[in-house]
Parts: sequence; structure tokens; C-alpha cells
Amino acid sequence: MGDELTKNISDEVLATFLDGNATAQENKEIICALFEDAELRELLHISQSVDAELYAMSHECEIIPMTAMAAACDEGNHCCLECEKYILRKLKIDFDEQQLLKNAFDRGWQKEDGTALHNVGRHLEEKGLIVTRQYKSTICDIIDALEADMNVIVAVDSGELINNNVNETIEDCLIGQNPDHTVVVLSYNSEKQEITIYDPNSSNQEDVYPVERFENAWNDSKKYLVTVNSRNMKEYIPKPIDLSDVELHDDLNELREAIAENAHEVWALERQAQGWTYGPQRDDAKKHNPCMVKYSQLPESEKKFDREMAINTLKLVKKLGYDITKREETELYKDLLSRIRNANETYYCPQCYGENVKTPVEKHQAFCHVCGCNLKQEDLYKS
Repeated sequence: MGDELTKNISDEVLATFLDGNATAQENKEIICALFEDAELRELLHISQSVDAELYAMSHECEIIPMTAMAAACDEGNHCCLECEKYILRKLKIDFDEQQLLKNAFDRGWQKEDGTALHNVGRHLEEKGLIVTRQYKSTICDIIDALEADMNVIVAVDSGELINNNVNETIEDCLIGQNPDHTVVVLSYNSEKQEITIYDPNSSNQEDVYPVERFENAWNDSKKYLVTVNSRNMKEYIPKPIDLSDVELHDDLNELREAIAENAHEVWALERQAQGWTYGPQRDDAKKHNPCMVKYSQLPESEKKFDREMAINTLKLVKKLGYDITKREETELYKDLLSRIRNANETYYCPQCYGENVKTPVEKHQAFCHVCGCNLKQEDLYKS
């Protein structure tokens, strides 16, 4: 049984799983195989240990999983959409299910492999509801939102939340892997230390979990919390992403000044189009502003504002898991550029390619994972 499960998992699927980008079906297949195959569990454990070491070497800050895909749903990877539909029904707001789904794909909120965390709640916004998003939340934040009569959506690792009877080895393998699911939090019981949720992937109307288990699953999304309010909030408390652990290299600090100067140019161009001109004192009636000058002529206090905006933008990009790389005409750069340009093309093994069988392979894959033949780029079939 174990051998059958393992042989159906290709190196590419396993790599996708380790990167946190596997589909819901692939996640299920790998988790099932982990139960049966001790060798696969060991391989996964070693791979994650190596990744952790490389991560520590190449990153100075904790990454926020903004683009992680919530997709752990039985049909269509629509768990985010189902959570939003649940809240619309609860608030008795009319909607057309097919139109919601069409809008989700048309606007890029819903992909074939799920919904990115930063797009959770977009349909609710369109219906006029007030949606806030934040990372590094706490159980107290959930309690406060529920007591304020808000609706609450959180992103969790479905494997850690649902699979309670998992042996320690598998559980260790899965920790920190997949913020791949969204659920609606319905209530919190302080006496029993339990959380009640609506899970679109469950046959139950409600599911109850111990708070500790819920938090373990919630941790994988850096405790991502989406609150939904149907009334105007009396108080707005900004909660930007904490960037205090992000350090920038000197070349990015130099880039800061270019961004700051261009941001001023964009601002001035917009104001100019609205009829604003220079004036020694700000006068809204006459549309005069002392900052309608070249960036070099701005007082240091105004430059500081633009610089802080620029530096925080650069830090946020890094915090969200992106790298900013200076373009240089090196062989490595050319190779990476070639891969990016060909990323959407599908290649097939020439030996496995037939009327009924087509084996997709990576362009730079050395051997076919099905027939084992040596793959040469010039021989690959391309769609």
C-alpha cells in the first residue's frame, strides 16, 4: 500500500508541496503517503531541515505569507468564496452564486489553485461591508471582533486543524507548511477553551476545536485575521505589518532616494492636473501649495516623508517574500530570464508522448519521472 502511494508522487509534486504551493488534492495524496511510508517521512523531515537552514542564511526577517493560496476545499478550491457566501447569507445580503464566481476569476481573486490570502473578503467589500485584514493577530483580537458583532475569517493549515490523530513524526513534518484554508470563526468559549467555526470543507454546520489546536493551525498563516463589519466603525485603529525586523542592503537604501523623488513627481503631476500651483503658504481656495517645487527644493521635513514611504515600501516587499534583484547582463540573469519567459509553456517527455499518454515534465528536468529516459531540451514536445 505504501509503495503504491509513494510511486504516484513525483519529485515535482513533492517539491511543490515543500514550497507550500501544492493543490488541495496533491496535499491529500502526500499526507496519505506519509502515514504509510517511513522513508518518505524521513525525506520530508530532512528536506525541511535543509530548507530551514537555507532560509536562515538568506533571510533576515520573518516572511508574511500574503500570496499563500487558501485552497483546501473538496470542489474547485473555493473555500474563501464559500466563507464569504456564508457571511452574506448570515447578513441576509442577496447575491448570485454564479456571478460571484465569475467576478472572482475575472478580477484575479480566484485562481485555479485557490485564493491568495490578501484577496480574502473582496466580495464582501463589493457588497459595501467594511473589511479589515491583519497579520500577527491574537485570540483576544478574535474575541474583541466577535463581541463587537463582527464576522471573522481566519486562514489556517487544514492538515493541522483537522488531522488530530496524526503521529508525532508526521505532525512535525507538516508544521509551518500550508496556510491553505479559510474558516469562519463563530464563537469562543473561555470556560472550555474551545473555538467554534464554520468550515466549508466540513459536512457539519459547526465544528468545535480546542483553542490550542486551533492556534497551532492558525500560526501557519502568521495568524491572519479578516474582520467584516456591516456598520461604520466608531474608531479606526491602523495596524500596519510590523517591519521592524527587516534590514535592507546598501544598494536598496540608494534605491530609496530614487523612489522618494519619483513619488514626489507623481504627486506633483496629479496636483498640477487638478489646478494646483506653487504658493509660499498652503491655500486650498486658491490651490496654492509650497511643495509644488522640484524634489531638490523641498525642505528636509517633506523629503523625510517621501523617504519613509519609499523605505517602508521596500521593506514591505521583502517582508512579503519577494526579492528585489538588480538587473545585470550575467549568464545567471539570462538563464533566469529564459526560465521566466517559458514558465507558462508545458513540455512533454518524447518517449512517453503518445495518443493516450502524455507525461508533462519540467523544461530543465534531467530524467522523466515515469519512463526514466534522459531528457534533452531539443527533443521535448511543447504545447
